[in-house]
Amino acid sequence: MTAEQAIGPLRVRVDPARAEAFARETGFPAASGRTPLSYAAIWLTEPRLREAIARLCAETDSVPLHETQRFEYEAPLRADLDYALSISIRREEAPPRLAIGARLATLDDVTVGRFETLLRLAPRAALQGKAEG
Repeated sequence: MTAEQAIGPLRVRVDPARAEAFARETGFPAASGRTPLSYAAIWLTEPRLREAIARLCAETDSVPLHETQRFEYEAPLRADLDYALSISIRREEAPPRLAIGARLATLDDVTVGRFETLLRLAPRAALQGKAEG
């Protein structure tokens, strides 16, 4: 297992227009007026996290495949607040995957939620062989 890498804290905010579009795209009832719980997945596409994932995949010549994702909240997401998002990423050997954990907090460090994403690392050579056959 590689050492855990930390990213952030990053300052994030719910974009109401993007949250509405996300709700429509994911089948969340738009009339509810709430931000979908899985909206935080948008923040997990942050460039520094994508770069870290790319580096770890290059080390193992693998491709990340989405395995699972979990969102747990202690308070609802609000569009009128800035948040601090702290991300950790580590590579696991058995099974080969990346574990990405995140903590969302108010700017005065009160936890709002925690998220986890697991990405299975599939060997690039095995995927290329299947594509050719």
